[in-house]
Amino acid sequence: MSAKMGKFAGWGAVAANISGPQESPLLPQGYLDASQIDALKTLAASLRNHGAVLADEVGMGKTRIAVALALAVKRSGGRVAFVIPPVVAPQWRDEIIKAGESSKDILRSFDGLMREYETDGAARMDDALVILSHRFGDLRAQTSGKRWRADLLKLIVRNVDRKIRNGCRLAQWRMPGVELAANEISKRTEECHLTKTAVEAIVEEFRDLDNRSELDDSRSYRFENHSPELKLLERTLGLALGPFDLVIIDEAHKSRGEWGKLSALLDRVILPRGKACRRLGLTATPVELDVWQWKSTLKRVSMPDRTWMSIESAVLEFREAAEAVRRRWRTDEAAHHRYKAAAAKFQDALAAWVVRRDKRRDETIMLFDRHAPNGMSYRREHPIEVHAGDLSPGWRRIVFAAEALSVIGQAAADTTAARARLTISNGHGVAGIIDKLANRRAGNSSLEDDEADRQQAAEDGAEDGVEASAELTAEQYGVHKRKQRADWWKNALAASFADGTESLYEHPVLSAVVDEIENYTRTGEKVLVFGRFTRPMRVLTDLLNARALLRAVRDGTPWPQEKTSDDDQGVLRAAAKQLELDYDRKRVDDILADAYKAFETQRQTLRNHILALIESGAADQTILLQAMASDKNPSAIVPPLARAAEPFLREETSGARISREAVAKALIQVTDALRERGEGNAQDDELDGISARALWAKLREGLIEEYGAPRASFARMLYGQTLPSTRRLVQLAFNRSESEPHVLIAQSMVGREGLNLHESCRIVILLHLEWNPGVVEQQIGRVDRKNSYWSRLLQEAVDAGSQELPRIEIRPVIFRGTYDEHHWSVLSRRWDEQRSQLHGFIASGDDRENLSDEESRLLQSLEEKSPDFWPKPPAES
Repeated sequence: MSAKMGKFAGWGAVAANISGPQESPLLPQGYLDASQIDALKTLAASLRNHGAVLADEVGMGKTRIAVALALAVKRSGGRVAFVIPPVVAPQWRDEIIKAGESSKDILRSFDGLMREYETDGAARMDDALVILSHRFGDLRAQTSGKRWRADLLKLIVRNVDRKIRNGCRLAQWRMPGVELAANEISKRTEECHLTKTAVEAIVEEFRDLDNRSELDDSRSYRFENHSPELKLLERTLGLALGPFDLVIIDEAHKSRGEWGKLSALLDRVILPRGKACRRLGLTATPVELDVWQWKSTLKRVSMPDRTWMSIESAVLEFREAAEAVRRRWRTDEAAHHRYKAAAAKFQDALAAWVVRRDKRRDETIMLFDRHAPNGMSYRREHPIEVHAGDLSPGWRRIVFAAEALSVIGQAAADTTAARARLTISNGHGVAGIIDKLANRRAGNSSLEDDEADRQQAAEDGAEDGVEASAELTAEQYGVHKRKQRADWWKNALAASFADGTESLYEHPVLSAVVDEIENYTRTGEKVLVFGRFTRPMRVLTDLLNARALLRAVRDGTPWPQEKTSDDDQGVLRAAAKQLELDYDRKRVDDILADAYKAFETQRQTLRNHILALIESGAADQTILLQAMASDKNPSAIVPPLARAAEPFLREETSGARISREAVAKALIQVTDALRERGEGNAQDDELDGISARALWAKLREGLIEEYGAPRASFARMLYGQTLPSTRRLVQLAFNRSESEPHVLIAQSMVGREGLNLHESCRIVILLHLEWNPGVVEQQIGRVDRKNSYWSRLLQEAVDAGSQELPRIEIRPVIFRGTYDEHHWSVLSRRWDEQRSQLHGFIASGDDRENLSDEESRLLQSLEEKSPDFWPKPPAES
């Protein structure tokens, strides 16, 4: 064992550090609430014997429990690896800091670790807390130009046995950190029996590789995924991290397959320090589509196959019994008895491995239940519906054309056209068809159109439950005639519109969504919208901003824009038509220019305060603010700093004075958010003047890129290309009730994780439906969290004796009479099944409301017998 690395005292010591009296408290006062403490103690008891799953509902505080457990392991001499999606790294670091500890930034890749070996030596080997990306194990050593990564394995082999030559030829270039890491691993074999044993096993298996000389050829197929040599390299990378005693896996339901990169990281890269090493999986959705997914979830935390086989029958029986009682709960007494017996066996089978706090016992939910009508849920699912009978003649032609193209099929029409009926509701496919035709006529077809087609086809093919239209062969139908008909229908589809973007401005779904959003924002509410396809999401964002601009011009209110741009004229014309306003660009620009002067006068006060702080040198502020104050061109950074800081000072800027302290605090929030691009692992107290100035130079680029010019921000859009720093700044602003944006439109893969948006919002619109109810729960979980805006409104309503209780509003968008309706029916069924499995709900939605007293008592008696994995800590002696 390395002299630098402590010896883990075991899980008994962890439990004692959690429960026993201590000279210095493990956690700050109030860091955990009572139920979180119970969960922590229950997990510590389970981990004495095997791994565990913490399956709390979204927003219940799983991260804090995991951090507390990690600190108890650290205090007991152990090391902890946090394996997390990179998007949530800022939240994990924040929680670690709030718990009184610090950690370095997330390690994202092999290259990132090797760079650290160059700058910090083997520091990561001795860090008690190490944050790793889910993708850290993705080595891609077969990729051209990356084969040098294999040198880490080859150097280890050479250090152990110089006689092995075949397969050990080194690349002409490699990162210097590779050799430093290999030398440190070899050094630690002299001090650590575990490392020595692991290295010896790797070298022995390397000797036995077939055709080993091919490893010397950088053009060979070797080191491909799942190859024996890549698996050896993965294990060698784990040695460069050092061994761990606890592995915490956030979003443990992701990438369930045995062949995925997350499985490779957990099973081969991360080195367990002995048999006492444990895994803790964190997931709000241990099952998403079927109860059998418990198997992959539990195997992820190292449940043995024999244990799973012993509980498999209980899992199957519970699934069948839950389905039966969910369908016939009012009438079938036999189903009642079967469900209660199956639920008890299911709970007994999983209780030792699973802790789950659901919201049935949350204080806020119980408060709602005490004051709400019988059976009413605190969540209200209320679709935004578009009916075919309400469509304009132009959109009726589009629907007919889309149906006709789907019948003609892909052999005569292109893939996007043939699948138009599947995407009619979201507008993505229709706009692509119209754009392609418009560009073809103009002779300016672009690669972006082809890429959009490819991404949409991949999206359709990846979705569970989407059926492609039948491909019709030339032998069966005669492609030539069918292609003529397809061209006629595509031209009919495009006839009403000049181009694809303008077609979407009038899309009936987007029009309905705009009306609903503005109904909410007029009452002071903020709205969170989730979508999948960036094109209609961008159109929705632009349309909301254009309508807000025109209303500001009409009403004479300030708007942060001096004039309109050429690119905005199409959406402004469409917005003016919708609002029944006359649009004259010159008149609008003149009014904007006059109003902008008043806006700038208000903002000038903030700029003056920032400039004063810079000119003073910020000597009494953080070292990073001092580096900012030493900027050689303050006039270039003051305006973007003011735009970035304004959301955090909205209350102050409305008054007569802004304090220096408030300005400094806002600037710290801005720089903290900008740092989440991944620059700078060091904490503020680790920075010196030189490193702080170097860090500021990087942050400056991001600041000017994002805030260099004024922008409308009534609505903002976050998608895959949005910088992490921008996401963080938008999140902070959205969470402030008085600040813009009022509407946040987030691509599902970006917004459903890592962004807590609950402090000023309770309304979620599902613009593009998902197939997986677990994804929808993650989306709703952005606003349905502890200490949310909704919980504050509820308490105010109860205190005031109001009969109208606020609810979390969930607004799926459904285009009736299209494929959308089928999509919603599949999602609803899967969602009901998931609620039954995870939440113990026998009835869902409308089926729970307006019950008779007898039905209410019956439903309550059944749901009281649902599986319950609420933490039950061991009795303390």
